[in-house]
Amino acid sequence: MRRIWGGLAVALLALTLWITPAPPAHAEETKLDQLRSGAVPLRVGTDATFPPFESTTANGDKVGFDIDMINELAKRAGIKRVEFIQMPFGNIVPALQANQIDVGASAIYISEARAKVIDFSDIYYPGGLAIFVPEKTDSITSVADLAGKKVALQVGTKSVEWLAQNQPQAIPVTVQTNEQMFTSVKLGQSDALITGAPAGNYFIAQQGGIKQVGERLTAEDYGFAFQKGDAAIRVAFNEALAQMRADGSYQTLADQYFSPKATEQAGEQRRTGIIHPSTIIQSAGEIGRALLVTLQVIVLSLLLSLVLGTLGGLAKLSHVRPINWLGRAYVSVIRGTPFVVQMFFIYFGLPQLGLQLPPMVAGVIALGLYSGSYVTEIFRGAVQSVDVGQLEAARSCGMSGRVAMRYIVLPQALVRMLPPLGNEFVSLTKNSALVSFITIHELFLVGQAIISRTFDALTVYLFIGIVYYLLTNAIGYATGRVEKRLARFI
Repeated sequence: MRRIWGGLAVALLALTLWITPAPPAHAEETKLDQLRSGAVPLRVGTDATFPPFESTTANGDKVGFDIDMINELAKRAGIKRVEFIQMPFGNIVPALQANQIDVGASAIYISEARAKVIDFSDIYYPGGLAIFVPEKTDSITSVADLAGKKVALQVGTKSVEWLAQNQPQAIPVTVQTNEQMFTSVKLGQSDALITGAPAGNYFIAQQGGIKQVGERLTAEDYGFAFQKGDAAIRVAFNEALAQMRADGSYQTLADQYFSPKATEQAGEQRRTGIIHPSTIIQSAGEIGRALLVTLQVIVLSLLLSLVLGTLGGLAKLSHVRPINWLGRAYVSVIRGTPFVVQMFFIYFGLPQLGLQLPPMVAGVIALGLYSGSYVTEIFRGAVQSVDVGQLEAARSCGMSGRVAMRYIVLPQALVRMLPPLGNEFVSLTKNSALVSFITIHELFLVGQAIISRTFDALTVYLFIGIVYYLLTNAIGYATGRVEKRLARFI
């Protein structure tokens, strides 16, 4: 027990040191000065699932028109380092507000609603929404025909607001990624989709199976997003953009992605068949790194849940009312609210209260807190399941309450905890996929990036499912073996 408590104390100390915020930069030095000196990187949030604007290569590198534009603009603005952070599109604006990123670069439409909470650069590419339907569909020729139809939309995009205003009788089907919109239409799960015309036509060239209906619905344009009050960086980007237009480098770069020749090359990437093992093989390095991150999240969260569950269990068993109340409140609050809400509160909410945590730390804390509430009840139930007569017999033999708990009650309780603990650790392992929503590059998030590049959802999701199946069965096997070994001493 001494070793266990010592290990738990070390884990808590390491976690405390990990989440200690860095000292603030010198007051006189502006953020742009820091970027130009190379002291800090320019943090760019992007949903790299939207080719040709942004996507991910098999090596894990971000590529696309937006990526090249940001790199060139940053270089011309004198910014030394650029760091691209993968995140769902709907998280980009909250991440800017929470100071998690400095720039949003993900084919973001300039709109009045968004301009109330973030700033935009000058227009860097013309956009506009369009309707896309299956190739063989002739029943949808205009917005009016969408009434009563299921329309796929990417959450957080302009298309969601536009459809609600212009065709409220349509049935919105919101999805997380660009690829999921197209797939839902091709599989018949949705009747149509609304997205940016450039991205839709790129998909048509690359995969086929859909067509655009009519002309563009809107005339909005794309801009890069900045934090409110971060005018210096935005002005520097606008000046660099004007330089690129003036010297012709902007048009050269745009032609690489949107010219007829570029569209033809995209069409040459089509593949046939259902399962493509080459998708996994070509992305092996990317998947390997993501798996290591997944394992790191699982192990750290598991350790934290054990610490919190042990403390919570002891608190609920305590006869000291304030301590007992804290244990009950912890379990009630954490178990009574959704895990995703807790995770978003820690990552996006706490920065507005002055506490900003890195994605990995926020994800581990959220998972550890959530799982720890269940471990608390497992610990309490196991201790209380030991016959109280044994504790009384130990006391009659001269043992103190602490010694009796250590040598009589806890060894038996530990064996009884193992089966439910194994189940809880399996649940924690599966819940670890949800940390992808706060930009942790674990297996599920990287899998979505691969799908956006290859449009091979079946192969990737099947592979991810197999990996999680092996992980959860390994946990079940390990806890079963430990249970059998410990049972000999009871």
